[in-house]
Amino acid sequence: MLKVPNPESMEPQFVETVDLSEVYFTRLRPGEDLFKRITEVCKEKGLERAVILSAIGSLCDVAFRDLKTGIELPVNVDKTNLMKEYGPFELLTLEGNIVPLVGEFGALKHGDLVLHLHATLGTAYGNVFGGHLFEATVFTTTEIFLAKTKNSVAKKKQSSVTGLTEMRKDL
Repeated sequence: MLKVPNPESMEPQFVETVDLSEVYFTRLRPGEDLFKRITEVCKEKGLERAVILSAIGSLCDVAFRDLKTGIELPVNVDKTNLMKEYGPFELLTLEGNIVPLVGEFGALKHGDLVLHLHATLGTAYGNVFGGHLFEATVFTTTEIFLAKTKNSVAKKKQSSVTGLTEMRKDL
């Protein structure tokens, strides 16, 4: 059963009105690192905050980090399920958000872009799997619609409650 911390100790909730009218379409090529290339596109286009609207293509050498049954807050990354698969796989869905980091988290430094991506992949036999994507290489192509999140001030910072990077408007 989930043990919820005292609401006063949690990060504040927020709602922002954003404008997604500036949309970019990009094609990634075979062998490119999905995370590195999305980060490069964001930097090239001056996107400090963005959302992935849609993506299709194929990936290989993927890694997902999903929560194990019974895990508690704050999340200890060592107690998550790391799943590595080699593929190739059909990219059925890719969604996520991109915001700058406050502080440090793992290998990320203050100001780095945090890519929080979730994906669903299809196998050669029609099976589907997915989750929180941590690594991926483009197999044939990946075509992505990416929208700049205008009017947002959200940033990510490690939460003492969840142990993960959480979006904040008050930083």
